Amino acid sequence: MTQSGKSLRTAAAGARYLGSARLGAQEAWLMRVTSAALVPLSIGFVWLSLSLLNKDYNGVRAELGHPLPAILIALFALVACFHMHLGMRSVILDYVHGRAREWALIASACYAGGLALACVYAVLRIGFV
Repeated sequence: MTQSGKSLRTAAAGARYLGSARLGAQEAWLMRVTSAALVPLSIGFVWLSLSLLNKDYNGVRAELGHPLPAILIALFALVACFHMHLGMRSVILDYVHGRAREWALIASACYAGGLALACVYAVLRIGFV
């Protein structure tokens, strides 16, 4: 250290070998896991949606009254909303600066959580009420 309190090391030398400053690796891993989980869930969701296409409301209620289709749709909605939240969080962290970043992160989390809750509530309401 010098008299002024500044280090003689450059910024690159200070950051070398420290890895990610935050949870970037964990978020990237979670994004890959959720995208891999969405592949079979999307196929199942499309298959189920096509099978429900020509049914009336009571037929759809009867079909979603069984646990497996209801769980499939709820899981698809939850994983898709979480994947959306991770993607929006990444975009916000990269491109939004200042106080707007905090508000955008809060709004994104609230939107994704609210959408997930609304989807699960709708599935439970149609299938089991």
